[in-house]
Amino acid sequence: PPQAVQNPREFTILHGVNGAVVKDGVVGGSTNCGAGLEFWNVWGNHSYPGVHDLNVQNQGNIDDWPCYSKFYITFPLDSLPVGKTVSSASLTMHQSGQSTGFAWDPPAAQNSLIQVLEVRQNWEENSLTWNNAPLPVENIAQSWAGPVTMQNWGAARTWDLSRAAYRAYAAGQPLRLALYSADAYGPNGKYLLSSEAAVEWRPSLKIILGDP
Repeated sequence: PPQAVQNPREFTILHGVNGAVVKDGVVGGSTNCGAGLEFWNVWGNHSYPGVHDLNVQNQGNIDDWPCYSKFYITFPLDSLPVGKTVSSASLTMHQSGQSTGFAWDPPAAQNSLIQVLEVRQNWEENSLTWNNAPLPVENIAQSWAGPVTMQNWGAARTWDLSRAAYRAYAAGQPLRLALYSADAYGPNGKYLLSSEAAVEWRPSLKIILGDP
């Protein structure tokens, strides 16, 4: 597990900076519940490469399954120095909006518990779909996200990924993640900016490494 280190040093990994290529992609209904797609034969095999907003949306009403949406993101760790130990790590993303929900949803429905899940299989952004996306192996972090307005557009959402980063770094693997939510009410997706956004809004991974 992550532990105290000597000579700690912080590293930040985000797409397009220092040569890092951070892959991300949404699967399922994206931000429009898969509008225009044939639900039974196309929806599950449709990919959304290059999207700007990544939707995290779950709900208890299975009748609205085309609105289910989750996303995957992979951070390369090969730019980090070798032979160190991970002391801590965190993921920060920025929220750009949300789906509206229903008028009869209770106030608590405005908040989503967004969960970060560890993934251990590779995937490709141009072909990632609901049906072929790798299954997560463990729920490793969670954080609440409420609605945003023009006043707090781009609000930062942060998750502690120390344990998962420790394992990925020790194994010499990228940090592969999926994000989903535990919502039970109506359409209540949260839109998070992808690696296609301007640099200051892109998903970022901060890792503190040090000597064992």
